Amino acid sequence: MGTIKSYQKPGTGGASTFALLVDDINKMSESEQKVLWVQINKDKLSSYAKELDASVIPHNLSSPEIDLLISEARKNGKHKKG
Repeated sequence: MGTIKSYQKPGTGGASTFALLVDDINKMSESEQKVLWVQINKDKLSSYAKELDASVIPHNLSSPEIDLLISEARKNGKHKKG
């Protein structure tokens, strides 16, 4: 992320709240910024997740059947050479 310098409001003698916030966000690590984005967009993400869950057709496979499919996929899958 690029560096944004704090903006000082004329006559106030200090940086604006927005500029201070941007500076604080720029000091965060990338993972901290992602967590902040998720927190800010929590309501949107929750409604999208509910919509996505409703659109998925449920399966009738038991846990042992799922385990069998996974083991078969691992056995028959192509391994990277190299």
